[in-house]
Amino acid sequence: MGFFHANEKEKVINRIMDSWMGDLSWKKFFLGSRARDEMAAREWSDLPCELLQSIADRLGLIEFLSFRGVCKDWNSASSTASAEIEALPSHEPWFLLYGENSECVLIAESGRKYTITIPELNGATCLASKQGWLLLLREGSMFFFCPFSRARIDLRGPFPHKAISDDHVAVFSSPPTSQDCVVCVVTKSDETHLKVHVIRRGDNAWTEMYTIGFASKIENAAYCNGAFYFFDDTDLMLYLGLENRRLTITKVRYTQSPKEKGIGLRFSTDFEKNDMKKRLGLAEGFPLSTCGTIVSGKNADKMVPYENTGNAKESGSRGLKGVWFQPRFHQIDQNHSW
Repeated sequence: MGFFHANEKEKVINRIMDSWMGDLSWKKFFLGSRARDEMAAREWSDLPCELLQSIADRLGLIEFLSFRGVCKDWNSASSTASAEIEALPSHEPWFLLYGENSECVLIAESGRKYTITIPELNGATCLASKQGWLLLLREGSMFFFCPFSRARIDLRGPFPHKAISDDHVAVFSSPPTSQDCVVCVVTKSDETHLKVHVIRRGDNAWTEMYTIGFASKIENAAYCNGAFYFFDDTDLMLYLGLENRRLTITKVRYTQSPKEKGIGLRFSTDFEKNDMKKRLGLAEGFPLSTCGTIVSGKNADKMVPYENTGNAKESGSRGLKGVWFQPRFHQIDQNHSW
């Protein structure tokens, strides 16, 4: 399927089967020594569909992606498992390092690294990340993209700017497959002012809603209860309600007890942020523009911050960028439009 490198594919079947053979429940498919001998003599790619489905159901996400790339029959047999992966409960985010070319580095929650090829990320900038979907901008075109399934959904209206500075922050209200999906992008117009751009699913053009004075750098963004929230590194908050289209600057007030009313959001703690950085294995101070994300929680959603630690191009890192995202596998109809 072109997702993993060729040298990785050579080990795919053996790794998949090692994972699968650890589960003794596979024996129910083999009734007696004669059946075992007959099955052992068959090619792996010629296994019965029901057996392939059972194997796919038992694989982790990375092994599952490799499984899908073996051949068309294995890909088809994995359809039920992919639906389950799409509906998985929230996990700690994984990290994707991209920007040099089509070759990217994927870092799983465990810290294990994988080299993958994603042509869609060559020359692109990730603006937002939510529930396994990335919002990408490349050469003036903006589109939603799922790194694992390679599903792509293009926005109809061209974005007003072909390039965006490192001070941008974006967020979308719901998955792009939802009828009520709204995208909001905040960019710097100058050192002290922000521009707010909004587009709804089905619209053919962006609406530049406001230009507002806001000198601080925005580090977190979220959508909750019909409104977009943008937070700086202090206690300032930019609030945009979709129903009344009212843009307000206010201060964050933290709830002191569960009885107090508030929005279900919280910031990542310093410990959580440092732990994430350790998993990247990058040198301290490494210049990297990073897109944050939202991780769903039981009592409150956690905001993983946007970060820009310096000008990557000037420091010789060749424009490397990163994005935190949740490991999901989204499938869409070929004729799906946003």
